[in-house]
Amino acid sequence: MHAAIQTGQSPEAAHGEAELPLYVPQDFDADLRAKLTLTAQQGGFVLLVGDSSVGKSRALFEAVKVVVPDWWLLHPCDAGALRQFAEHSAGRTVVWLDELQDYLDFAGGVPAGQVRELIAAGVMLVATCWPGEHSKRVALSEEGRPDPYANDRRLIGLVDVLQVPPAFSTHERRRAEDLAGTDHRIRVALDTPDAGFTQVMAAGPELVRHWTQAPAYAKAVITAALDARRVGARAPLTRDYLADAAPGYLNEREVATASPHWLDSALEYATRLLRGAIAVLAPVAAGMGRIAGYRVADYLHQHALRIRRTIHLPDTAWRALVVHHHPDDTGRLAFSAGSRGRDDYAEAFARRGVDIGNSPAARYLASILPVKGRIDEGVAMIRSHPDGSHWHGLAALELADGLVAGPSQRGHHSNSSVCR
Repeated sequence: MHAAIQTGQSPEAAHGEAELPLYVPQDFDADLRAKLTLTAQQGGFVLLVGDSSVGKSRALFEAVKVVVPDWWLLHPCDAGALRQFAEHSAGRTVVWLDELQDYLDFAGGVPAGQVRELIAAGVMLVATCWPGEHSKRVALSEEGRPDPYANDRRLIGLVDVLQVPPAFSTHERRRAEDLAGTDHRIRVALDTPDAGFTQVMAAGPELVRHWTQAPAYAKAVITAALDARRVGARAPLTRDYLADAAPGYLNEREVATASPHWLDSALEYATRLLRGAIAVLAPVAAGMGRIAGYRVADYLHQHALRIRRTIHLPDTAWRALVVHHHPDDTGRLAFSAGSRGRDDYAEAFARRGVDIGNSPAARYLASILPVKGRIDEGVAMIRSHPDGSHWHGLAALELADGLVAGPSQRGHHSNSSVCR
């Protein structure tokens, strides 16, 4: 759950300032707890869908505590850990998948068949997800186009979905008023007119203001981070990426007159805690006193998705992503660049993926080479890797499909020459 704002009140003046705020009962609590009760009896998967910082995780936390207080709780660190649990699952266990998309987009994803087995074993799976992530995974793909969400669609077909509204209802605000005298943070959230109650609690409006009002170099670094995540970079963003991408978000004078410490100053601003709750960029540890990279705050990421959806990334950002991205993001970045008409960068991502045996990247490269009339390169790529490599057969099929779909680009090659 997102940390709550701090109001500066002393412990004597406010209840539990350093802990979770008092929970304001929500209108959908009864429905959620009924779904969880049924799931506890026969196994199942309950998914809360709603925008960032609308209270999904807190409501789910409170409901699980009430319905199954004595069950085991598993919060897998990634999709691999979830798949490992599925091989030796146990009943009376709650599997907590906050931000479901992070598991589905991880290398290998979450096979729908394994989730079905977990449900059959009596496991309770609970998760949260943003509306945009949910809708794109349940939508059918266009005929003749790749279908990257086929497994996700089958998985979500097993889910009992509950929609979480973006703002408190009149009844919920009345319940909050009843608690405002006990927890000063609730009073602050109720008295803030320009955002929703839970969003204020999570310092969401502060995040937006901190970005939009940032000094030039800090704003460039933050925007470069937001754009990277927008196009598919899920792993922490490295300092090297931010340094190489930021110049594309500055004018010529700002680039020329930057001080030697511009990046340190920008990161100091971007990682500053706002109201004691959250920072625009959160450092991710690589060990004691060492930073592996930075993660963008979810609320600000979702805000940027809306207001920057039609804005193109500068070349500095694409080039920096090619060089500095995490291998788990390779296939996703290749597809993203291709869908935005940046075929040069899409191919660059895909080629880096082939070098490390990334299956989605290899399949993507094999699918675009026939369109470009470069069948020879595709054949050479597949032949240069051993037949036993995990992506070899799939990439060969993609290349063969390209040949069938584009006979005019086939040249003197035949399907058999690809598959030999």
